[in-house]
Amino acid sequence: MTRKAESKNTLTAYAMMLSSYLVTVVILLAETFSDAPESIDSGLIFLASGLGIWLFKILPLLLFVPGFFSRSHKSAAWLSYVSMLYFILAVLLAFTPGASLWGWGMVLSTIALFISSMLFTRWKKVDER
Repeated sequence: MTRKAESKNTLTAYAMMLSSYLVTVVILLAETFSDAPESIDSGLIFLASGLGIWLFKILPLLLFVPGFFSRSHKSAAWLSYVSMLYFILAVLLAFTPGASLWGWGMVLSTIALFISSMLFTRWKKVDER
């Protein structure tokens, strides 16, 4: 099975989608470990519990990893829907009293993820015709 040539727009949207996806995952990691409780004495417990919480936060995003490798426009379309859920949560957290800058970073990264995944979906479908 041969893959059809992708246009420059499609490749750019794919690169933006992948980079904003990775930025969103890294922001969730940084936000998880920056808000850690001070009562944890052991570093191993801190690391294990933090990674567990982080994996729980990114579990919906991990479902789209196979779609990234296959460059599926259907997977990108679903990713845009899921990114809107993350956007709503990020906006709610960004406007809470005492919110950190991680919330605003999430707002920006999820907007970029939504727009790039929608553009990738559109241009990939045009390329496949």
